[in-house]
Amino acid sequence: MSTVKTPKPLKPIRTPKPTQAPKVPRAPVQRKKKKKQPSRLPFWIGLGVVAAIGLLVLYVEVFTEKKQPVWPEGHSPLGNTLLGIDVSKYQRNINWEKVRDNDVSFAFIKATEGAKLKDSHFSKNWEKTAEVGIIRGAYHFYRPNVSPDVQANNFVGAVTLQPGDLPPVLDVEVRGRQPLNHFRGDLKEWLVLVERAYGIKPVIYTGYSFYKDYLEGYFDEYPLWIAHYNVKELALQRNERTLLSFWQHTDRGVIDGIRGEVDCNIFYGSKQELRKVCLQPKAAGKTEKAQL
Repeated sequence: MSTVKTPKPLKPIRTPKPTQAPKVPRAPVQRKKKKKQPSRLPFWIGLGVVAAIGLLVLYVEVFTEKKQPVWPEGHSPLGNTLLGIDVSKYQRNINWEKVRDNDVSFAFIKATEGAKLKDSHFSKNWEKTAEVGIIRGAYHFYRPNVSPDVQANNFVGAVTLQPGDLPPVLDVEVRGRQPLNHFRGDLKEWLVLVERAYGIKPVIYTGYSFYKDYLEGYFDEYPLWIAHYNVKELALQRNERTLLSFWQHTDRGVIDGIRGEVDCNIFYGSKQELRKVCLQPKAAGKTEKAQL
């Protein structure tokens, strides 16, 4: 029997490793430098300054009160008109000598309001105007919710008029909730009572629109003092039916002797004509309140 030889195992053939190419060092990447952007801070600062100036101009033009000339356009001390003012406690202490030296010929002074109020500066202003030679007048601020006889008593009890003083003034600016005929009737009652006390017809003060809406045609026998601002001339004209005497053309006038702003008025006529409007010796004085 023959012996079978076991073949020797074959050795694995080793595949030679591929030769790797040597690593070539990379050149450093040159990064582009970013250009430095100019700062926008100056731009925003400039824009802010311009905006601030614009807001300031807007505020001055819209929200602040502008002082106005004491003589309206077309009027002057050389014309046939006189300059006057009206004051109350809000003008505080007034240097009436300086006021007189600024062409002011007359002054209306607040005396009373409503049922009991008396202006705290009335007595001082009343005396000082007489001392410096300014023609003076007194006014009552009317409250439509208060009985007219009570208001008339308040005024007459506080004001003694003398020859050369201007007629008493009814300052009516508020309508209230009364029916219009009732409102007009109360005004008429105040006017009649005060005329009876002083012997002269009172002056009615009111605004132009208020006069046109509520008073025109009902009080034609009384002298008028009309407030009408921001116009070159008063739309209301004096005629046989309208006894226009005074025009309040601004509430923002500036006059030496008064701190702050003051109402300024024009009288249509000369000083001699103004004196004719005032109380004459036979009409001056004041009756007892009991007669009201």
